[in-house]
Amino acid sequence: MSNQLLVIEDAEVHLSILRKIAAQCGYEATCVTSVQAAAEVLRQRTFDCITLDLSLGDRCGADILLLLNELKSRTPVIFISGAEDATREEHVRLATVLGLVVYPQFQKPVDLPALRETLKQIATLAECERLVAAVR
Repeated sequence: MSNQLLVIEDAEVHLSILRKIAAQCGYEATCVTSVQAAAEVLRQRTFDCITLDLSLGDRCGADILLLLNELKSRTPVIFISGAEDATREEHVRLATVLGLVVYPQFQKPVDLPALRETLKQIATLAECERLVAAVR
């Protein structure tokens, strides 16, 4: 069973790069380009990891964080954004206050080797959690 990654990104070039990185790290990527599309998918399925752009047209990543809180999600979130440091830090604080699982954030352009390493770490943890759940 491959790990499931939700990529929330509105720039096609970044979607393409993230899709390739996901495959290299053993993930099946589901890609969406808006808050609305992300909300629909998140209400139907669970994921092992979410990458989140903080600027999504006229909406922002905070909308996704609030939805994840509403859904009581424990899915790790990785911010990947060209937003200013202060904006990214605000979103990290919001996610922390909401009790969400947030991994190190990435500034665009993304440090691809570091992102690969982070995704592999999360995949390993997800596989361990599945094994533990199967034993119970």
